This record gives sequence, structure tokens and C-alpha cells, in this order.
Amino acid sequence: MATKDVPTAAAKKKPSVLSSFFNAERILFLTLFLLSLIGIGVSDFSMKYGFWYWLAMVPVFGGASIYNEWEAGRKKEEGGETLLGRQVIHWLSLFAVIYLVHVLQSTGRMNQEDAGLVLLMALSLVVFLAGVHFNWRFVVLGVVLGATVAMAALADQYFWIMAMAIAAGGLTVIFWKTRNGK
Repeated sequence: MATKDVPTAAAKKKPSVLSSFFNAERILFLTLFLLSLIGIGVSDFSMKYGFWYWLAMVPVFGGASIYNEWEAGRKKEEGGETLLGRQVIHWLSLFAVIYLVHVLQSTGRMNQEDAGLVLLMALSLVVFLAGVHFNWRFVVLGVVLGATVAMAALADQYFWIMAMAIAAGGLTVIFWKTRNGK
């Protein structure tokens, strides 16, 4: 007579909502979103610091995208040389845009507040395209960043309240998806 494998109590235990919410990938995307919001504030505060902040964000976002795609490629056992080359070129385009916005600022053709929004818009486009070409989750982040730019342009004085509302909405969607099993 065959015996059935009886699952242990640990195997039956369903992961808590909190532990399933805080997985590495979700934390990565939430961190990237928060870093983008900080970038707007830094750009509003100082042209010099804003320029350096956005330059520092290129390798952060690029590194997150490369890491995310590298892990996916490793699971599929794909080569990483082509991926790395495409990713580097992709993220260097953002570096070039940041430099050009800095040139516009330093020549007086663009003010600090507008530069922060333009840089966030450029970041949202590059992140969105990273999602189109590499990992679909970057599409979602790019759309959220783009919506943040649109709302900031429409209601400048209420920007931080709206940014928090977007973050709360995003967290609600993630919580709902996690609770319902993706």
C-alpha cells in the first residue's frame, strides 16, 4: 500500500502578505521610483547638485536594469554579451540627455524647476523603453514616472501630495496583486 506524502505544517503555511510584498524585485522598483522623486527635489534645490544627482542615477537605473535582465537571461541560459552591449548603449543615451539639459541650464535657456521635470521625463522614456526591450516591469515604472511628470506639470504646487498619492496607489495595486496571487 502506497503512503501519501503528508505536507508538513511549514509546507502548508501560506507566506504572509508582508513577506510576499517585500521581495527583492518589488523593493528594487519602489526604490527606483523614490529615487526619481528625490531627483526632482534636488533639481529644484540646486542646478549643480541636480546635475550630479541625475548623473549618479544613470548607473543606478542602468545597473538595476542590467541586473534584472542578467538574472532573467541566466535562468534561460542565454549569453550576456549582447545584452550588456545593448543595455550600456541604452543607458548612455540618458547620460547624454542629462548633459544636454545641463548645457541648457547653464546657458540660461532652461530654469532649474523645468530641468528637473525634463530629466524625469527623459528618465521615464528611457525606463519605459527598457521595459519594451528588456523587462516589462520597467514599462510600468516608466508609465508611473511619466504620469508623475504630467501631474507635476498640471499642478506644480500640489506635486508632492500627488506623488504620495501615486505611490500609495502603486502600493495598493502591488498589495492587491500579491494577495490575489499575481
